[in-house]
Amino acid sequence: MSTKKGNRKWLTWGIAVVALGCIGIVIAFGGLAAIGALMNNSGATPQANLNSTETHTSIPNTPTTALTPTSAATTTPAIRAIPFESVVQIVAMYYDESNRLVPGWTGSGSIISADGLILTNAHVVMSDRYYHVDALGVAFSDREDRAPQLRYYAEILQVDEALDIAVIKVTTDLNNNVLESAALNLPYIPLGNADDLRLGDQITILGYPGIGGETITLTRGEVSGFTTEVGRGDRAFIKTSATIAGGNSGGLAADAEGYLIGIPTQLGYGGEDQFVDCRVLADTNRDGVVDDRDNCIPTGGFINALRPINLALPLIEAAQDGIVNATPGPAPTVVVDVPQESAVIFEDDFSTITGNWNYSGSAGAITHVQDELQIEITDTDFFLWGLAGGDFDDVIIDVDSRVRVEAGDGDFGLICRYQDNENFYGLEISEDGYYAIWKYSGGEFVPLVDWRFSSQLADIASDAHLTATCAGNTLALSVNGEWLAEVNDNEFTSGDAGLIGGSWTIAPIVIRFDNFVVSRAE
Repeated sequence: MSTKKGNRKWLTWGIAVVALGCIGIVIAFGGLAAIGALMNNSGATPQANLNSTETHTSIPNTPTTALTPTSAATTTPAIRAIPFESVVQIVAMYYDESNRLVPGWTGSGSIISADGLILTNAHVVMSDRYYHVDALGVAFSDREDRAPQLRYYAEILQVDEALDIAVIKVTTDLNNNVLESAALNLPYIPLGNADDLRLGDQITILGYPGIGGETITLTRGEVSGFTTEVGRGDRAFIKTSATIAGGNSGGLAADAEGYLIGIPTQLGYGGEDQFVDCRVLADTNRDGVVDDRDNCIPTGGFINALRPINLALPLIEAAQDGIVNATPGPAPTVVVDVPQESAVIFEDDFSTITGNWNYSGSAGAITHVQDELQIEITDTDFFLWGLAGGDFDDVIIDVDSRVRVEAGDGDFGLICRYQDNENFYGLEISEDGYYAIWKYSGGEFVPLVDWRFSSQLADIASDAHLTATCAGNTLALSVNGEWLAEVNDNEFTSGDAGLIGGSWTIAPIVIRFDNFVVSRAE
């Protein structure tokens, strides 16, 4: 089995080829085309390498708002019930093949200091597996009925990928002239205190959804609950009844008095087009172009969640002190409550042919080599997989893996509940330290946990023990005994199990597997 990740092609043994649109291509949200034109006409050369590996580098310090959560009696700036001027659109940009700076995706952010600090999501401003972010544009709305206008470039000061929170700061104008921060006098929103929130309290969400128009969008709801997370306390997330559209990630969540109390953060889908965050990644309407006429694909998580402002305070304080830490933090701690292995119901040590593993095609081959199963991919942007040849429901799958011929960015792992070439789950890691859980549903690629970096995967691709749990509605991935991700999805309840390997921009890649075991989960 093989799949193209740019315009990936899904191939199976003797089954028809199905075209799949880009994963992580340029997103045609709202005013991006206009912003791109402005960028290329401005002659600006924004600062690159935003994901710097340098940490704790001092920058000039300027006065900002106090960090202590505030109340109406102590706040100095004027409060608006709908502080839309404090909400900006953030445009992640990259250099294309012609070395032109073009927009990639958009998100939202909240101005939290008059001198240009902006609070947003880490995934809005950081490079991902598909694109390197070379510049961050910041667009402002002077009027609520007009599209935002690109005004500044910004740099990352603080980022915590586990929290999915970042603090950036505007630094230059569109001609790359350095700004005098103290003279900016931007309309910032004061910080509130999320610990004061109670069930039923009103919340206002402001951001740039990227779909359904270019102007700022408001939705309202109530506090509907709180979510506990290990290491984050009982208010790791604020649940709200507000419907939050894709593109609002990183935007403003204010209480009834106009104080910033949360950041729309989690990526997810609640049904009926209620996206918390999504991206146009695939040619879903099959017109040969990936654009805003295609469906928005969700990128994992659960619907309508906010990170409370209190969790962002250490990052804001560090940014105010002029400390730069633009290196993603460790992957989130995952505590997985999964069933335990019981009886082994299938195993293959590949000394003899037990499963339906053999395959040969133009994109690569699956063969038996020295009592191991070898997946070799000889073309770029392809997956290739083989199956055990069984029908399993609640299982735990184990396998030993090692990369024999390195590509540098290849990926590999396990698949479960395979029903046909258009419906199954995939749980993978990559050579360059990423992991993901996804599904192919009705011929459409749907990330459940989109590609995330983990320091736990450093230098283990050559010798990794992979474990995939597919039990009930729980999907979980473990590498060398460390859980990386867990997500719930109940679309597929049973099916075949197998192994998968893929290439991205470089080929060939050769992965070998041994000791494939399927155990019943109890």
